[in-house]
Amino acid sequence: MKQERAYSTTLDKLFAEFLSELEKQPVSKQKAVELENKFLATLNYAYGTSHKSITPEILSENPCEAITLNMNKLSREKAPFSISNIHKQASKWALLLVLSFVGILFITVGFLLIITPASAEFEIATLFYFNEYDGFTVMDLIALSIVFIGIYFFLRAFVVTDKKD
Repeated sequence: MKQERAYSTTLDKLFAEFLSELEKQPVSKQKAVELENKFLATLNYAYGTSHKSITPEILSENPCEAITLNMNKLSREKAPFSISNIHKQASKWALLLVLSFVGILFITVGFLLIITPASAEFEIATLFYFNEYDGFTVMDLIALSIVFIGIYFFLRAFVVTDKKD
C-alpha cells in the first residue's frame, strides 16, 4: 500500500512538472497528438483497456478510461482548423488587419503633424515656450493625442485577437 502511494505521489509530481513545462513552452498540434497517442498507448498497455469501447461500467471500474475519454474529447474540441472555424478565423484576421492599419495611419498622421511646419494661425496658441521663436503648441498637443490613439489601436488589435484564441 505504501509503495503504491509512493508511486502515485511521484507520478503526480512528474505529471505536474510536465504540465508546467507545457505551459511555459506550448507544443505544436502534431507533437501534442504524438504525446497523446503515446500516453493512451501506455495506459492501454498498463491497464489492458481500449479507449474505443467506453461504457459507464468501465468508467466506474477504471479511472484511466475517464482520462482517455477526456483527452479524446479535448482533442476533438480544440481542433485548430475546420470548415466551421474558417469564418471566425477570417473575421479575426480582418479585425487584426483593420485595427493595425488604422493604428499605423493615426501614428503616421500624428508624427507628420508634429514634424511639418505650420503657420501661426494653424498652430492656434503656444502653451509652453522653448525659446522666443519656438514652443509647444496646441497643434502639437493634438498631434500627440492622435499618436497615442494610434498606439492604442495598434496594440488593441493584438490584444483582441489573443483574447479570442
